[in-house]
Amino acid sequence: MKMFKTVLVEDEKNNLDLLNHFIKKYCKNIDVVASCSNYDQALSVLKAEEPDLVFLDIVLDRDTSFDLLQELGNPDFQIIFTTAYDEYAIRAFKYNTIDYLLKPIIIEELVAAVNKVAEKINENKTLDMGSIKNISQSFNTKHPANFIMIYGMDRIDFIHPDEAVCLKSTGRYTEFYLKDKKCKITSSKPIGEYENILDQDVFYRIHNSFLINLAQLININKRAGNYCEMSNGDSLPLSRRRNEGLMGYMRNR
Repeated sequence: MKMFKTVLVEDEKNNLDLLNHFIKKYCKNIDVVASCSNYDQALSVLKAEEPDLVFLDIVLDRDTSFDLLQELGNPDFQIIFTTAYDEYAIRAFKYNTIDYLLKPIIIEELVAAVNKVAEKINENKTLDMGSIKNISQSFNTKHPANFIMIYGMDRIDFIHPDEAVCLKSTGRYTEFYLKDKKCKITSSKPIGEYENILDQDVFYRIHNSFLINLAQLININKRAGNYCEMSNGDSLPLSRRRNEGLMGYMRNR
């Protein structure tokens, strides 16, 4: 049996472990030589390993995998994209020849995608960069780079940064408070991860428990301590340590 040298690129550990497990159990012609969980690692590994096939998550850190492919130039491998963006994926991939899998991955669809790509490799077909460019334009204008992914226990929500008024830390979880006061979304990720990936020109950590959208900040109330009054009517504590930094930041914007 011909084995296909394969690299997995996925920034969610649970998804990466599950994909690896499914491949080892159901895709006997796939030889996973490396697994990558972020953009920089993937760039380094793909240059070094020269794989036949790459399972490529569409969203990596702040970037998309299309940025990665552009940096690689003209990669000499086949791709199976993986994505949780069902609506956007279907729309983007519908009229293109690129292979993809929706998360959560279904075993039958995984096997079918691998068999299809195996045929392309055996026939020495090159990667269709034209189709990838078309998909890239669709995603970059409509989704990942412009939206926040909120990982819940049983689903992933997508919101535009403008919708978020603030983020509140609740231990290992993060609560997103939106413009619609009735709407709150809980993420299974800690607030520190969002602080690292969100645009620092837009979101500012005012307190150990709060990260706010500066565009939704109405005023800083000093009457009973320092509080940030937000567009949704919430008053959020501004720590002494963060106060000076916030004031300096706002003056220099």
